[in-house]
Amino acid sequence: MQSFQIHTVYSPWYLLLCLAVGIGVSWFLYRKGGPWPTWLRWLLATLRAALVTLICFLLLEPYTRHVKQEEIKPTVVLALDNSQSVQLFTPEPQLQQTLQRTDQLADRLREQGIHVELQTLQNSDSTIAKLTGTSFTASTSNLHTLLSKSSNAYKNRNLAAVVLFSDGIHNQGPTPTFQSYGTSIYPVALGDTVPKRDVVLEEVQYNRINYTGTTFPVVAKLRHFGFAGSTVNVQLQENGKSIQSKRVALTNRQQAEISFQVSAPSPGKKHYEVVVQPLQGEFTDLNNRRHAYLEVVKGKLNILLASAAPHPDIKAIRSALITNPLLEVEVVIGPFQSPNFKKSYDAAVLHQIPNSNGTGTDWLRRLRQANVPSLYILGSQTDYNSFNSLQAGVALPRSSTQYDEVQPILNSSFQRFSTEPIAQNRITAWPPAPVTFGEWSLAPSAEVILYQQVGTVRTTKPLLVYKPSAPAPSAVLLTDGSWQWRLTEAADHGTAQIYDELMTHMVQLLANRRNQKRLHVYPIKDEFEVSEGVAFQADVFNAVQEEIYGQTISFTLTHENDKQTSHRFRHEQGGEGLKLGTLPAGVYRYNASTRVDNQTYTDNGEFVVQEQNMEATMAVADHELLSQLAQRSETSLYYPNQLDQLEQDLLKEDFKAILRTKEEEKDLLEQSWFYLVLLALACTEWGLRRFYGSL
Repeated sequence: MQSFQIHTVYSPWYLLLCLAVGIGVSWFLYRKGGPWPTWLRWLLATLRAALVTLICFLLLEPYTRHVKQEEIKPTVVLALDNSQSVQLFTPEPQLQQTLQRTDQLADRLREQGIHVELQTLQNSDSTIAKLTGTSFTASTSNLHTLLSKSSNAYKNRNLAAVVLFSDGIHNQGPTPTFQSYGTSIYPVALGDTVPKRDVVLEEVQYNRINYTGTTFPVVAKLRHFGFAGSTVNVQLQENGKSIQSKRVALTNRQQAEISFQVSAPSPGKKHYEVVVQPLQGEFTDLNNRRHAYLEVVKGKLNILLASAAPHPDIKAIRSALITNPLLEVEVVIGPFQSPNFKKSYDAAVLHQIPNSNGTGTDWLRRLRQANVPSLYILGSQTDYNSFNSLQAGVALPRSSTQYDEVQPILNSSFQRFSTEPIAQNRITAWPPAPVTFGEWSLAPSAEVILYQQVGTVRTTKPLLVYKPSAPAPSAVLLTDGSWQWRLTEAADHGTAQIYDELMTHMVQLLANRRNQKRLHVYPIKDEFEVSEGVAFQADVFNAVQEEIYGQTISFTLTHENDKQTSHRFRHEQGGEGLKLGTLPAGVYRYNASTRVDNQTYTDNGEFVVQEQNMEATMAVADHELLSQLAQRSETSLYYPNQLDQLEQDLLKEDFKAILRTKEEEKDLLEQSWFYLVLLALACTEWGLRRFYGSL
């Protein structure tokens, strides 16, 4: 049902006054008669009165209201866990029969006036027509994402229930039994809870960062069912070749642990595999292999964290930086301490230096002479005149004693390092921090990482800035209140993951860019999953280390099996870089080259695409998790042979359709049809007067 209404801001009784004005103007024009018959004079007077009345009516600020009512049927979502474990541990005939019966269930529910939607782990926001023929290829089971995606997508469409078809194996994301989804969950249990005769490589433990010239352990943990008294051969492989092998006796404890000692002679990324040789009678060998991806480095990056005075920021930043084992942090608090310049620094974090009291001026001079990349943190004690002279990427020509309380907003187009998908929401929840009020000027080569939000207004003012130019890269954080961000995130989520990653990535970006290469090509992440798209960005600099654009970059990718592929992409400001799509697991090395000023410049590096076969680790279904989901929703746990009972229970709930009213208001001045009415009245009057001999 729809209705169309016209309302006014002022009292509708004023319409009588508009009508009186229209009649008055019409009477004044046509009171003396004219060369028209009486009927025409009355018609012309009516047209003129209507025109003037409608024009005066606009003074009442009229607006239209379009009211639309629609009936929304109850929606039931049939959510299928199409992970690899479901197909692995469910007999194929039984699985296909269940999918066919589920599609039939959907058809019968639709016949009863219920809107049915189908969802899987991998179909994103798109809809699918039927579940029969679904491929079970999802490499992880994130039941929370499946349930939240189903409930969020249809929460405004009269969502009545979500029917979850799963084996209960959950190996990624929050545990669904502790989450709220705003609707009833009806679990249908797939898979088999009877353990199979199998040897499972449950876990491989290792240090992700190791140092050259040392040895480090790679520890494999086994679990087995039905093979007590047997022995199994476990190998440690590198690049497909066995480098160590051990025989392990399987006991009644059903668990075993094997440790390999590995040396690290040269730096770089390493890819090891622990492989358990299959035994006769094993249910599957998919869970007999796990990967270990680690990095061997020459030494840690030496980072100076210096402050002109004690401040809570120092504790927060230090706590963030020491979460990365590659960073060695030296903390110096003036005026009581001084940096140890006997060793060179890879990067420096300078808190309110340059300082209005002069503390740290000598430190800053020595760091600038050594071209040490620096992150400047500004605050109430900053000497802005001295800071502006540093040309660090942002400047405040006129300092002020006033402050804005601003919240950070992540710039999603900044791609020099990647952030977790949860970063945007977490960062916007950080509390406001003080920033000196003024018109901040941004250097042409500077890039904004965080913007300022004042209250509810998102601005284009910078809050965290990065400048890659010579003589050394720099970054600027415009507030000394970031310690509140770390405390808030840790209190809300139990960990300050996003704050810590932001600070460590920022320092690593500065430290790794200390060398003044003319070409810098880098992956947006050091490690990718096999399901992620691999992407690269590039920087090209002129002789004075100013970034330039427009070059064509040649790129060669080498897999660990020495297979090579060639690519080309154009370096554009704000461009997408090079997107390679998904790649098989392994350690990849790349070489890139371009020509600048008639010279060829090159860059190279490596990255990892990792795969962990999580789906085959659990050899039995977890119906207990599904039972807990049913208890929280006050429903029941069903099995594939109980779909008829599930249908009866759903229909017994007697889900109701709802009526939703949608109102749309629009100013009459913005609607073209009203002006067409005015034009029609004026043109009709004018045409009649002209046709009958007088204007």
